[in-house]
Amino acid sequence: MARRKMNAQSTTLYRLRHTAKLEHAVKKKYRDERSVVTEPCKVADRDALLVYGHVGADGPVKWASRVHQLTGVTVETTNTTAAGVLLLRANDEADTPTWGLCWGMGWLLLDQSHVDGAFGQRLALRSVDPDLLSSLTRTVLDERAKIDRSSIPAGAGLTGFGIGGFGELVTRVVGKAEIKGLTIDKPFRVRGADALSVPLGLTPTELVSDLKVLEALLSQKPRAELQVLEQLVPVKKKTSLHDKLEEHLRAELKKSPDVSKIAVTWPHEHLSENKPPEAFRVKRGGGTALRAGLPTAALIIDLMKDREISFMDTIKIQLFGDAEGEEPVSSDIPLRKWVAFEKEESGRRYFLHNGQWYAMDLDYAKQLDDHVRNIFAKQAGVAMPAWYAPDDEEAYNRKAAQALGAVLMDRKLVQTTQNKRGFEPSDLITTNDVYVHVKSASSSAPLSHLFAQGGNSAHALQYDEEARKQLRSRVQQRGGNEDLIGAKPRKVVYAIRSKRIGESLTADDLFSFSKVSLVRVFDELEARGIEVRIASIDYLPEE
Repeated sequence: MARRKMNAQSTTLYRLRHTAKLEHAVKKKYRDERSVVTEPCKVADRDALLVYGHVGADGPVKWASRVHQLTGVTVETTNTTAAGVLLLRANDEADTPTWGLCWGMGWLLLDQSHVDGAFGQRLALRSVDPDLLSSLTRTVLDERAKIDRSSIPAGAGLTGFGIGGFGELVTRVVGKAEIKGLTIDKPFRVRGADALSVPLGLTPTELVSDLKVLEALLSQKPRAELQVLEQLVPVKKKTSLHDKLEEHLRAELKKSPDVSKIAVTWPHEHLSENKPPEAFRVKRGGGTALRAGLPTAALIIDLMKDREISFMDTIKIQLFGDAEGEEPVSSDIPLRKWVAFEKEESGRRYFLHNGQWYAMDLDYAKQLDDHVRNIFAKQAGVAMPAWYAPDDEEAYNRKAAQALGAVLMDRKLVQTTQNKRGFEPSDLITTNDVYVHVKSASSSAPLSHLFAQGGNSAHALQYDEEARKQLRSRVQQRGGNEDLIGAKPRKVVYAIRSKRIGESLTADDLFSFSKVSLVRVFDELEARGIEVRIASIDYLPEE
């Protein structure tokens, strides 16, 4: 039987927005580069622009100096790579996107500020067979900032990849797809992230027709089984949406601390866990004097007073584990990564976390909010005493331990062979295997860190016998009974005081990222038979 003649070829396709002219899709430096040719042309009846040439660093390759050092031979080889991109629009309607077909390293020629972020993923979610996903790249939006890529060559559904929890962003989708109307007219493998790898028709007329089919598909909803993957997505930088969110952030930074919605988050992955921070230093913000405690929202607002938003990346904060500032426990962390802020607009909730903007579908946000309210509604089983101003956490914990007859733990970390970085077991241990983590929900105490801390402690105490042995010894030293520490935690209680006197903490007081952190810890620990509860501490004026 004669082999069917190929009528389509796999192509790397980008979608670009806000390009008044086709040439605006190309980085300006390449438009002016001698080694890059810009040639107007036609594809069927459509005006197009072909940009091609060589890109690469000037001068010899970087390893030439090392070779010369070892051998005395002068290497004059240079790094040059062929790149080509064909730009066209499928129609003349207003705000029509520009399509970029890339060959070689053609994507390097594109101006990333115009690239429609995650376009390929969106199209894949509207075309791939939900049961024939073969690879997913996932980012877990928690304190670990974990990224993993999973592959199942035979194909599987989302459950096969373990996808489905809150705070999971899928950034690349690969699977078997079939799109009616495409020239190829049969199932094919699709790869989608910012770009899309898809078979496109070989003739000019077929190509233009295929682009129109893809554009029409984008207006449809994702496959029902895959809609969850589009409910939480990162916002691409250098886009009109990103610029708009930055303007909202700048406006909020201009407000006084008592009305501003700016709060402090915890850039966890930048910190050493070996010692809790005691002081910090601001760099490039005017004055580098050592300051006690942790950064606050009021400090951030003060640092940004009369400054452009770009200073969020210029100003840095470094933490120290001692009051003298001689033991750094973090790198220099940009101010942007300390800021938490949310804004609801046009049917989505946008939030800033770890310096990155994210967009959350409001239906997804409602599910998250409802889940957190259900967690708050559960009885903690621990009656936390009131917290009177002006007590700090240390003073409150001493009084709470006495009132509850609990063991008051110190802030020293438990370090084991399995957990060399160490973990803080809890603030209080009330009854057998009940661990209470206490925190004031002030702007300097990010709750996402508290939730992660409780989860890490429970995990270590369940699976690390050395950790349990050390904790039993420490409980004895603190005047408690070592039998309080069993084979695994029975309950983890987060006892949290509100920011303002006369108020109690509610589920609605948490930022979205803190809600995601709580839900992930709750789901994980409850699945392992460990209860997770919230105890809201009454905050009262001085006695």
